[in-house]
Amino acid sequence: MPQLDKLTFLSQFFWLCIVYFGFYLILVKHFLPRVNRILKIRSMKMNSASGSALFEIKEENDGIQKIRDQFVTDALKESRHFFMESYQNTHSWLSKVIEDINKKQLKKINKVYISSVSDLSIRQLLIINNLKTVIAPYSYKVSKLEIAGRKPSAELIQLKDKFFTSKLLSTLTNK
Repeated sequence: MPQLDKLTFLSQFFWLCIVYFGFYLILVKHFLPRVNRILKIRSMKMNSASGSALFEIKEENDGIQKIRDQFVTDALKESRHFFMESYQNTHSWLSKVIEDINKKQLKKINKVYISSVSDLSIRQLLIINNLKTVIAPYSYKVSKLEIAGRKPSAELIQLKDKFFTSKLLSTLTNK
């Protein structure tokens, strides 16, 4: 495994230690003193507060909670409105793009596809017709004599061969 490679393991471990030590220093020097100061102020308020001060703190907390709830509700409504608006815009844009693609690009592709399929089918029919003229008739047709259980005579086979060679020569000379 490349993570445990003996050549790079020490440098990776060194940089890992440097990054974690730097993160630790940032926490100790900047964030933890701020959190500690907030906790001290909060505990001093709670210790020095009498009955009326506790009631004021509770009212202040309720007021802050109402403001926060209202802010969250407004933010959720606004984000929902923004989301629905962007969804509708995206949907209309996508519909326009799909319609444009269908009108321009896919129409051309469809025409090319249909013409290529028709060309292929015409080529296949021509090849089959050429093969029928090139292949000897007795190799793909069963004669009436063979159906009746008798074999065709040598004269009949020679006639078919002459017909086949004449067809073959006429096909080759026409091309």
